[in-house]
Amino acid sequence: MDLKQQLMNQAMKMMQDPRVMKAMQNPKVMQTVMGAIQMRAKMQQEMDAQIEKVAKSLKLATRSEVRELKRALSKLERELQQKQQQTKSAE
Repeated sequence: MDLKQQLMNQAMKMMQDPRVMKAMQNPKVMQTVMGAIQMRAKMQQEMDAQIEKVAKSLKLATRSEVRELKRALSKLERELQQKQQQTKSAE
């Protein structure tokens, strides 16, 4: 089992504990949890932006650019196959 799965299993066990369930009903606790989740998301966005900035300055392709190129290539390959099938059927 990988680490992520183990953490998920532990979290599920904790959520079944009556003390945790009672704490989760407290609005202040939920507000704190939501704040932590939002902070993590914001930090991740900032890190991604910095990584992209460094990659561009080093003239490296970013993950999103590679993904976009793969999509474009797949689309062109499908179009080429369609054109080849059309020419074969026309002959």
